[in-house]
Amino acid sequence: MDTIRSHETLKKFGKDFLAFYRITDGRYEDLDFDVRQAVVRGVVERDLAQATGVQNVTQAIIHRLKTRSGELARLGHPDYGSRHHELIGEPNTEHNRRLIKLYILQALAREPRIEKILRADIRYDRRLDPGRVDIILDLKLGFVNETINLVIPFMF
Repeated sequence: MDTIRSHETLKKFGKDFLAFYRITDGRYEDLDFDVRQAVVRGVVERDLAQATGVQNVTQAIIHRLKTRSGELARLGHPDYGSRHHELIGEPNTEHNRRLIKLYILQALAREPRIEKILRADIRYDRRLDPGRVDIILDLKLGFVNETINLVIPFMF
């Protein structure tokens, strides 16, 4: 068995319910849980699907970035989330795009399953949508030799 992706190694990433977002106009909306369906002894059974291993870490990173910093303080997680949401409604300027990058890097630094941030860029194309940027991330995960790539839209 490949030790890099062994069951024991992937267990370190944990598991959670598998969530999905409907993407509309470049925005992640309508969080819902994914349902898995299986036929057991001729009966169709439905249950909530689970995210495990690398898929769970990817989902956790997206959740961290979609959560406003301090939003979970009352639940004992005062540093969870990102501050880039503070820029909603602000002008899409170079200064504010740099702030998005700073806030994203701060949030990712608090995720213990990320070994190294290989790339964190803010892409802006005024011709497509003057109020939108894409947060582009390449992240090396700990425990496995795997890099995940994310593109997360953000609207000012």
